Amino acid sequence: MGESFEGKLNSLLIDTFRDILRIEELILQRSDPNLSINEVHLIETIRKSKNRSLTISEIATELRRAVPSVTVAVNKLVDKGYLIKERSLEDARSFNVKLTREGEKIYRLHMYIHLKLVRQAAAELSEEEKDTLLIGVKNLDDFFKKKIEKYENYGGFNEFSNRRHRKVKSGLRTNK
Repeated sequence: MGESFEGKLNSLLIDTFRDILRIEELILQRSDPNLSINEVHLIETIRKSKNRSLTISEIATELRRAVPSVTVAVNKLVDKGYLIKERSLEDARSFNVKLTREGEKIYRLHMYIHLKLVRQAAAELSEEEKDTLLIGVKNLDDFFKKKIEKYENYGGFNEFSNRRHRKVKSGLRTNK
């Protein structure tokens, strides 16, 4: 008996995600071995922001990371010459983070890599396959966005959690 649809899809999604990251890493190593893929994604987050400038807290929110770890990453990228930090005029306690000219070059390279990869992958597909792929990936993305929203709004408890919802009665925990 063959593998189920769910098993095949799960394996394919995991493999595809890993392959995309690996390709990005390999291309990046040739272009700028001084950067990690996580640093490039931080640069991308800043560049895609409305004003092309974000505070460290805003970057942390966008990347869903802790402020202290983002602070360390931003400081490293400042030292490497890809970002600049300017004290905020509205709040002297915070900094606005922007790309330098070198940061902008890395952003453009990263976008070019994505565009080139997508073009090459699409070149082997018929128009019908392209349309079907777009519909399938959009539906999948919508599904995951809804799940993220649900989990963020309900404190991490979900149908995939090992934790059982528990009530507290008279100071003792009981399973529901």
